[in-house]
Amino acid sequence: MTRMRALLFDLDGTLTRSGGTGTRALGQALHARELAVAELRKMRLDGMTDRAIARALLAAEGDQRLPLDQRMRTVTAAEIDAVLERYLEALGRECARKAYQPLPGVAALLERLRARDDVLLGLCTGNLARGAELKLASAGLWGGFRCGGYGSDAEPRADIVRAAWSKARELGATDALVIGDTPRDVLAAHEAGLPACGVATGRYSVHELAEHGAELVLAGFDDVAQAERLLLGPLG
Repeated sequence: MTRMRALLFDLDGTLTRSGGTGTRALGQALHARELAVAELRKMRLDGMTDRAIARALLAAEGDQRLPLDQRMRTVTAAEIDAVLERYLEALGRECARKAYQPLPGVAALLERLRARDDVLLGLCTGNLARGAELKLASAGLWGGFRCGGYGSDAEPRADIVRAAWSKARELGATDALVIGDTPRDVLAAHEAGLPACGVATGRYSVHELAEHGAELVLAGFDDVAQAERLLLGPLG
């Protein structure tokens, strides 16, 4: 069998940067919900899925006499859908202003990887599929990703990894590597039975990502040739 590696990339902080555009769009979606907006200001969204973020924000508005985990469970799918629909509208307006930029080396790396017949490029992101498209198009990176697992597929991140890997296998991938900038990316990959590459382009350092068990850790994608070689090399 011909070997084909699926490279399943996270999006925010891994491929792109934006200066808080997604948080601003969420704030616009929640504009009349004071407790939810206050919670948003406190949250660290790195590695969280869109549905999990919306659930946590809506739970902040619940009956304060109840424990948080109980309030989280009472948030309905319909409530989450309504918030995320408004979020996508706001995100579209933000992205129309080219709010997202590719991180250094990313555009050149993706171009090299797309040219290979032993690579399947995919996404593995907590963003809704439409949100991922908006962000990547804004950064000039949309196109060439042949499959993906999205926040539209599931709320838990490990299930998103499983969805991405299932689609990649259907397209002929024989192995896969999940690439992300947070410990949540690494842990979700391992929970789904896949190796992970941590990339220190976000809040977390090379050391922190290695501590969480990433099989491969990169400081960034600035050295495109080296990144290509490592992403396609042996994984321990």
